[in-house]
This record gives sequence, C-alpha cells and structure tokens, in this order.
Amino acid sequence: MKERTINIVFAILSAACGIALFVFGLKEAAVDTDVAVDENVIDTMAITIPGILLFADSVMYLLRPKFRSDLKFLFSNLGIVALVGFIAEVVYFQFIHYGLHRPQVKMLVPAILIILAYGVFILVLGGLYLCVRKAAGLTNKKH
Repeated sequence: MKERTINIVFAILSAACGIALFVFGLKEAAVDTDVAVDENVIDTMAITIPGILLFADSVMYLLRPKFRSDLKFLFSNLGIVALVGFIAEVVYFQFIHYGLHRPQVKMLVPAILIILAYGVFILVLGGLYLCVRKAAGLTNKKH
C-alpha cells in the first residue's frame, strides 16, 4: 500500500508539472512579439512538447513495480523520455511547423539541448522519487 501511494503521488506530481508547462506553453505561444514565428516554434519546442512528455511520463511511476531495480527504472525512464522527446521535437519542427518542403537541420541543436535539459529534470525527479522510496524502506524491492 505504501509503495502504491508513493507511485501515485509522483505520478500526480509529474502530471501536474506537465499540465502546468503545457498551459504555460500555450499561453506563451499566444503572445505577439516582433519575431513571433521564430519565438513560437521555440516556445512550443521548449515548453509545450516537454509538458506533454512530463504528463505522459507520469505513467512510468505507476509502472515502477515492473522494473527489477531502482537504477533500471531511473535509466529506463530517462531513456524513454529522451528518445520520445527527441522524436516529438523533430516531428514538430520538421513535419508540423516548417513542413518537408523547408528542411531545418539546424533545429536539431535546440531539440537536443531542450531534451538534455528536461532529461536532467527527469533525473532529479527520479532521484527524489528513489530517495522517498528508500526512506519508506522500499529500495530495490524485487517484484
């Protein structure tokens, strides 16, 4: 029961962060500036898409019992977020925003940097999760 409660709390925390980022990203995309087109793509890549990723990442905390060890969970979570995040960023800027007729290879650099930044956030959140599990006496529990 204690493990399930911790998993649910962290799933809600991840989902809440994701929803907050998504809403903030939509709000920022609606702001008019002098370089609205360029800023819109960066706002979406840096705020809205990672918000969707964090919301989706909340499922990983509910699936924690499927992983044999804490480290396997932590690195699987990071790997999935990084891979899906990078693919989502590329799909957004190349297929949705710019289209295939205007390839934007230079946008790979911001996509990689954004995913690295959110990867660090995922590691911190996962580390906090593992610390709470350890404090509750649930570390490396085999299932």
